[in-house]
Amino acid sequence: MPHHSPLTMLDRDSLLRRAELLRRQKRFKDAERELGIVLQSDPEDVDALIVLGHCKIDTKQFEEATTILKQCLQYDSSNKDYVFYLLAFASYQQGTNKTALDYLQTALSIFPYNSGYFALAAHIHLDDKDYEKALLAADNGLLLDAENVSCLNARSTALLRLNKKDAARETIQEALSLDPENYITHTNYGWHHLEKGRHKEAATHFREALRINPNYSYAKQGYKASLKSKLIFYKWLLQGNLWLSRQKKNFRLGMILAIWLLVLGIDTAGDNTPLQFLCDGVMVLYFVIVLFSWLGSALANLYLLTTKHANYILTEQEKWGARMVGISLLSSIILLGALYRFGTKYLFVPAIVASFSIVFNEMDFPIRIFREKGRVLFAHIILATGLFCCLLACFNLLLATGLASGYALIYLGFIWSGSVRNTI
Repeated sequence: MPHHSPLTMLDRDSLLRRAELLRRQKRFKDAERELGIVLQSDPEDVDALIVLGHCKIDTKQFEEATTILKQCLQYDSSNKDYVFYLLAFASYQQGTNKTALDYLQTALSIFPYNSGYFALAAHIHLDDKDYEKALLAADNGLLLDAENVSCLNARSTALLRLNKKDAARETIQEALSLDPENYITHTNYGWHHLEKGRHKEAATHFREALRINPNYSYAKQGYKASLKSKLIFYKWLLQGNLWLSRQKKNFRLGMILAIWLLVLGIDTAGDNTPLQFLCDGVMVLYFVIVLFSWLGSALANLYLLTTKHANYILTEQEKWGARMVGISLLSSIILLGALYRFGTKYLFVPAIVASFSIVFNEMDFPIRIFREKGRVLFAHIILATGLFCCLLACFNLLLATGLASGYALIYLGFIWSGSVRNTI
């Protein structure tokens, strides 16, 4: 077994500094090679293990990172608070926010003077839509370091979600003045403008964020939304979604139920009364809103396909989804014209074809027939049922009409469950 001579303290410190520099430069393999030299000399070197754990987090190897960081807790170290912070960050990256907050609480109980710990807590609370707690955590971090840009960004987002837009704008401007090249700040500023319906100003900040970091997905998402907001129906749809995202989960669920009961009540009240015309108008408006809430984004993507931005801003999934939605709607219009001369008995066929637009909007591309799970598999079943129903109409109209009624019930269940899922 080879013998590794111990490193001098000077060599060790030099290797650790170089490893941390390489990690910041995203040269993770080189960083791990330097750390390996330190750990060969002392497998219990906590500082080296911490940097190694951080490398694993940066490369999304979260299980390995957690194992390494928990190993650090077995040894005496003055950096245990930072180890708990990294464990919290790894948990946050995996979406286990409660565990992340537990780790952060431990880190803060050991050392409550690191503004970065409060910044992470604020972002976790934002993720949980607990905006009051996010604002409190961000403010606590800023008491320790008034120039912590991460805290300023979290604070601006929390204020925006709490509808304190002027204070949010001032906070974003302060963050931008401290670090004009911070892509996260530019992205937050972009969303601030989108909240106010100013899609041109939003696009400017999203472009700047993507200039600094072309791979930042949240900026891409915002830039895409700002481009689609040129379409008035999408602009109003986005405003509604942004407003809804600020509300508590129970409120959002209650709102869906209340709207549905209201529509049913209006429909019942309008039967055979002078209010029939008004009630029918409310029902039509409701279904138009529901339709655009499902198809608005895909139709806007269809518009983007005709622009120079399509290849950069749209994923292949979004491109194919938009194309298939367009094809299903166009096909239904053509079928409607072709079958109209046969009377109303065949009109359920173009209706079913039109309904595929929402089904395609929920499917993955390229399509893997019946090899998906959950809701995507449900979409495959609905598509197959609808196609069979349309084909059956060529041979047995009565049976096809009966099957169409069953299809409608399944389809409504698909729509309803999707509305609840999207709202949660």
